[in-house]
Amino acid sequence: MMKQRIIFGLLCTIGGVFALCVRNTPLLVIMGAIICVMVAVEINKAIKLQNKPMMILSVVVAPLVPLYYEYGYLLDNFAVNLKPTYLIVVYILALFILMLIGFEKTKFSDVGMVLLGSLGLPLAVTVLLYLRDIDKHFPEQNYTTEHGLFLLLFAMFCAWMSDACAYFGGRFFGKHKLAPQISPKKTIEGVISGALGCVLANVILYAVFDNLVFAEPHNNYLAIILMTIPLSLIGVCGDLTFSALKRNYEIKDFSNLVPGHGGVMDRFDSEVFVLVALYSIINIFGVVI
Repeated sequence: MMKQRIIFGLLCTIGGVFALCVRNTPLLVIMGAIICVMVAVEINKAIKLQNKPMMILSVVVAPLVPLYYEYGYLLDNFAVNLKPTYLIVVYILALFILMLIGFEKTKFSDVGMVLLGSLGLPLAVTVLLYLRDIDKHFPEQNYTTEHGLFLLLFAMFCAWMSDACAYFGGRFFGKHKLAPQISPKKTIEGVISGALGCVLANVILYAVFDNLVFAEPHNNYLAIILMTIPLSLIGVCGDLTFSALKRNYEIKDFSNLVPGHGGVMDRFDSEVFVLVALYSIINIFGVVI
């Protein structure tokens, strides 16, 4: 199991490095769109959705979320007002209409789960593009494209470094179960190890960027620490949330994409929570890095 975990960790690292290398090209948007499709398919499979029109519509809509972020301005040329709010309302109405048409094989809860898989989670994935473009969203902070790169790495570290450190910390020091009914292997000691390891990793990451990459260093290490700790814990909440979802639907993994590790959502469950939380912190508190 540890060998598989290490191998997958290396593959994730390679994939992450590639994504960072192409972050300012359409390839990153395409990668995000593909992930959104896979997420929608996995959620549909998990809930055993039998409504095929709803299934097809959700898989079509999911990749449109990151594509709209990147290329939505092209719709301004149309006479019809195609703002995101209106499109989302139309989509929700369409799902409920499809539920009514296929009522015999569609549960009301299916609509909620389909919305999660085709809209909620793709929105979380799209935050990657938002963080990449942080200099465009906060021009008054004098952010540059390098700050976008840092935030992408920061988000990855908050999820993956926490998970790695929690795994080894729990393996060697774990004694007290965190949520035995949801995830029997998770321990309180593991969560603490994950948070401490993540703080150390992010402080080092910030030191490298602040001293060697950023044009104007801020030395704002306190903000990095204060963001890292809750984001690490939020990542654990994301992991537990999707573990609970799998138990509710009586499945072991969301898919068999990666032998021994499951599907996309099995590997990125904590990441989507971290991305949304980081997006919220930056917007609500106006954190300067």
